[in-house]
Amino acid sequence: MKLGSMMRRLKRLSSDERGNVMVMFSFAMVPVIGLTGATIDYSRASDARQMLNAAVDSAALMAARDATKLSDSELRDRINKWIAANLSGDAARTFTSATITIDRTARTISVAANLSIDTSLTRLIGHDSVQVASTSQSTWGTNTIELALALDNTGSMSSSGKMTALKAASLDLIKIMKDATLVADQIKISVVPFATQIKVATTLKDEPWLRFDQGKTTCTTDRWGNRTCNTVTITKSTWTGCISDRDQSNDVKDNETVSAYETLYPADFCAYSTLAPITPLTSDWTALTNAINSMTPVGNTNVTIGANWGMATLTPGVPFTEAKPFTTPRLQKYMILLTDGENTQNRFTTNGSAIDARTTLACQTAKDAGIRIYTVRVINGDRTLLQNCATTPSMYYEVSSASQLTPVFQQIAREISQIRLTQ
Repeated sequence: MKLGSMMRRLKRLSSDERGNVMVMFSFAMVPVIGLTGATIDYSRASDARQMLNAAVDSAALMAARDATKLSDSELRDRINKWIAANLSGDAARTFTSATITIDRTARTISVAANLSIDTSLTRLIGHDSVQVASTSQSTWGTNTIELALALDNTGSMSSSGKMTALKAASLDLIKIMKDATLVADQIKISVVPFATQIKVATTLKDEPWLRFDQGKTTCTTDRWGNRTCNTVTITKSTWTGCISDRDQSNDVKDNETVSAYETLYPADFCAYSTLAPITPLTSDWTALTNAINSMTPVGNTNVTIGANWGMATLTPGVPFTEAKPFTTPRLQKYMILLTDGENTQNRFTTNGSAIDARTTLACQTAKDAGIRIYTVRVINGDRTLLQNCATTPSMYYEVSSASQLTPVFQQIAREISQIRLTQ
């Protein structure tokens, strides 16, 4: 074979091999391009999902606010229009309508929506679309609520307009809760004024959870300097309703059953006769208003007994039985614990640090039981103690002026009663 002919054949073979390589390379690039496209399409789908989640959540909340004013068909139309209005791009093009379930007995609205996002390069590996879904549920009105107002009624509350402002703020809170009530007894409130003691109705004198063993000693000195002391023990007939701290460690608990001697509540002589009595949980708004208006500032500070009796009004067992079990569906229990001073006196001591330790334990017991605690420091008081008593840092408030109490109580009331997403 001539050299020229051989060179021409080798050239043609070389050309054929390059063509085969290009075909093989093209096939090999298909999955690479597909995977690259999948990354791009996944990002598009993720953006669409976030947009759909936000649209569905906001539509569910919007519908809950209007549920009492619109019919079911009107709500469904409103929800679909709201979702569509909050979508754009690929999400807006593929949304048709949501699946909407309205339960007027449970007061819930469930919304489920789906999108099908067309793919681009991912089609090369057999996927024409990516499915995106979102669900949300809202409730209108409020859950069943039990709220204890454990309010400092000590002598220092008479200064700087604090008691006047506290009454105004408390009455405003009660009105907000009243207006938020949709059905009878949906919201109940207790009022727990406290100083070094608390006070209850004397009609409870025969209750088995009380004990009558506290004494009061009075001493006189004659003109010759002779000192004579006389101790008198409290009786049912001389008792005017005051109760002091229980024996430790029950002073920071709320035993739902009371039987052993150390668990009983010690009826005591009133250190301050004008202390307002506790109003147990009630939805009698007039009674609550009267309870707030009857508060009078007097005496020293024992925050522990305020926290403990706030908890007692929210617990189903004795000494009060108005509260529902903690396991009741859709029930939320709250306490607002307010003070303007540091601990100064309880039944056992005037050592503030020792009393602080009891307050901390009482707050923890309440939180462990499922009670959410708001704390409010009015101008003065132990900031750290109250911050630690609050369920979360955002549930601690302090005011530098008594006039700031009303907006604080308004905010707390709205937080408690507002519509919330349930899932």
